[in-house]
Amino acid sequence: MDSPLIRLTNKPNATIEDVGSPDKVIASLGPFVTGNTFDPADLVESLVEKLGDQTYYKYTLETPYALTWTHNLAKATAKGSTVVLFVASANDKQWQTYEKVLRTMLDSLQL
Repeated sequence: MDSPLIRLTNKPNATIEDVGSPDKVIASLGPFVTGNTFDPADLVESLVEKLGDQTYYKYTLETPYALTWTHNLAKATAKGSTVVLFVASANDKQWQTYEKVLRTMLDSLQL
């Protein structure tokens, strides 16, 4: 899912750091992860990952009231004029079996 950077910052060719802190970015993009609203209490983990000159924000969310699944992993970065958000989700039963696979999928996002 792509989200135009202009909605998040007016700076052209912004990095994810220009868009904001990990907390600010997930507050803005959280509804795209959950399908409805974002509750900061649902954020289990937030990490910053640097690969070369590209920075990624990684999130783990437990979202019992989301319109999507209960377990959500998300990774965000900015390149050019676009913020890229990758989301992997599962219900409780799927999470028990596929958490490692979903985390590997999330880690595969590299621009």
